[in-house]
Parts: sequence; C-alpha cells; structure tokens
Amino acid sequence: MNIFGKIILGRKLVEAGIIIEDGIITKIGKQISGKKMKGIIMPAGIDVHVHLRDFEESHKETIKTGTLAALNGGICLVVDQPNTKPFIDSEERYIERIKKAEKWTNVDYSLNIGLTRKNYKEIQEIVGDLRNMGYNPKIGEVFLCHEKEDYQIDYEIIENLKTFLTIHAEDPAYIISNEIPNFKFRKREAEIEAVRILSEGEYYFCHISTKDAAKMIFKGPSYIEVTPHHLLLDEGDYERLGKLVNVNPPLRKREDREFLLSNFHEIDVLASDHAPHTIEEKENGASGYPNVETMYPIMMGLVFKGVLNIFDLSEKIAENPAKIFGFKGYGEIREGNYANFAIFDISQTEKIKTEKLHSKCEWTPYVGFEAIFPHTVVIRGEIVKEDGEIFEGFGRVYTDKAYIYHHKNTL
Repeated sequence: MNIFGKIILGRKLVEAGIIIEDGIITKIGKQISGKKMKGIIMPAGIDVHVHLRDFEESHKETIKTGTLAALNGGICLVVDQPNTKPFIDSEERYIERIKKAEKWTNVDYSLNIGLTRKNYKEIQEIVGDLRNMGYNPKIGEVFLCHEKEDYQIDYEIIENLKTFLTIHAEDPAYIISNEIPNFKFRKREAEIEAVRILSEGEYYFCHISTKDAAKMIFKGPSYIEVTPHHLLLDEGDYERLGKLVNVNPPLRKREDREFLLSNFHEIDVLASDHAPHTIEEKENGASGYPNVETMYPIMMGLVFKGVLNIFDLSEKIAENPAKIFGFKGYGEIREGNYANFAIFDISQTEKIKTEKLHSKCEWTPYVGFEAIFPHTVVIRGEIVKEDGEIFEGFGRVYTDKAYIYHHKNTL
C-alpha cells in the first residue's frame, strides 16, 4: 500500500509519499505516489498510562471497549496499568491479563507490572522473565499512597531498587481523605514533597499536576508525564463537574494548569491516565477520568487554535513514549518503523459529545470542548478507521520479537 500527503517527519512537515510493505514503512519520498490523504499524517499516538479495568471491574471498562475508544482517538498502542482487581503483581497474573488482551484488542497492547510490599524483593527477576518472553513490562504505576497497605510503597524501597519505575508521586502525610472535592483534602504539597524526596534519582513521574513539582523535574534527571486534565481543567471546574470532579492527583489551581500548558514543550510525555468509573461510582467519590479517546483530538484542537505546536504534540504523544519505554518500531514516522498513522483534517473541528464516545463508562469531563478526531487511523499498515467506519480487532499484544521478525523479513 502507498499513501501520499502532508507528513510529520520529526520536526518538519513534508509533502511526500510512503511505501508500506508488511506493515512496515519501507520508503518515504516526494516522488512516491499513492492514495491521497486529506489533512496531516501524524504518527499514531502511544498512551503509556491507561487503566482498562476488566477482570472484576468489567462493568465500567474492558480491554475491548477501552481499546476501541483509543482507536477512535488516534492511539495505536496503550500501556495498561497493574492496579486492576485482582492486582497484577506476579508472572502468572501478568500472563493471565496478556491472554485476555490476545483474545481481543483494537489497538496494540502492553502491560506494566505492580510493585507491592510482598513482591519487591523478586520484582526484578519477574520483570526479567517477562522480558525474555518478549514483553515490555515496566514497574508501576508505583503508589506512595494507597488505601491498601500492601500497595503503598515506602521511599526506601523505591530508592533501593535502583531501576526504572513509573511513580504516582503523592506523599501520604499530606492526604487527609478522598472526599469530594478531593483537591481540598489531597494537598498539592503531597506531590511536591514526594518529588522533592525522590529528586536525586532517575524516575518516570506520572501525571504531574503542580508547577512546583514540574520545575524540580525539569532541573533533574527524571521524566515528567502530564495529562490533558491537568493541562485544561482546574479547581474552578468543580462548579461544572460537581460530584464527578475527583481525580488523583486532584485538579489544581489555575496557575498550576496555566504553567503546565505554557511549558508543554518542556514535558516529556503526554498520557491520558484513562481511569473510567460509572456515574454512580463517581458520585460516591471515585477518582479518575476517561481520557484515552479524547486526548489526541483535544490537543489537535489546541494546535488548530495556535495554543500548541504540532511538532511538540507529535513528540510528546508518540516519539518520546516510544523512546522512553523502548517500543521498537513505534513513535516517529520513518523508514523501518511500523506504518502507524493518525490522519487529521485540521479544519474539521467538532464539539465533544458523550454519545459519540466509546468508553463503557459513558461520561466525559470534556463535553463541549472543541476537538479534531482523526478521519483515518492506520495500525501496522492496516486501515482500522476511515470516514467514520471503525474496523475492530486488528490490535495485538506488543512483543519486541514481533518487530524483529517483521523488520528482518521486510527490509
């Protein structure tokens, strides 16, 4: 298959054609002809922070429904987090989850493994065994504060592991409760203090929400992840969201949000922290927002408005996640990588409506926000969305062995 159009290549917008063979980009050139794509051919996104529930929480999301939402939003690969019910903290539970994803996923799928007070001594051995199978587990999201004691990890354990960890940075000393609105009871100092204590190490800090913590990470060796809700929403949205407002870490003050948005070029990764709950659960104080479907489209809407740079967005949503997390063949549009594209007509803005979304939880905090959804999505050379029609079931579980096989047999 050949396609032609305006392509994001690194930090350049180039009009060229792409030759795709066996799901791999084999050549990019201005003299190559092909199916003309309207708009801008972006790399499909990689969302390294999703909670797809399933197992005992399938009433609010499953791997199938969550990855369908991801596909519609231009995401080609998701990284599921281990704090499911039951928790994924062993090789056996990890493989059980992987086998569930193998039965049906609409985008490519990877899975992290959980760190607990019971498994921290053998966690690196577990990770090594899973990597030998070709999987790409990272340890995390590691919780410094959790309602269950086994999942609340001390600083000492984190520092002694001396390995790559993705960390939920909220110090329990500054968390009073999770009442609504929880920004009154989960203090911003919780995040700031956690980052300060760990600032000497090299970690991946999930969903940073305060300007103080961000400034510390910018100066240090660690990576910083930011979510759409901490870029676009703040405490003032409580009036609109009401009982649905809770998220961890909480929405912060307007100055925090504005700082993160104006320094978007400094962050490493944009991720959704897709955390679906039913309306009833939200009204009872559950924390989390569905985000995987709306993240890329809302950000492209901000590109259209001139708020964000399109090259920065491509870097934070695709290139950097692939590099930091070691996903071979993903990220940039370049020869030798998988043909993973999200194609946007920058003039086709629409307002987000709940009834047009695909998450099983059936709500969004972004009703009425302007967005640009991709009209075409390509995963490993397969057109999986085109002109409003979605073709399901083309995703697969990520293994680096699959890339090596395809790469050697294509180039």
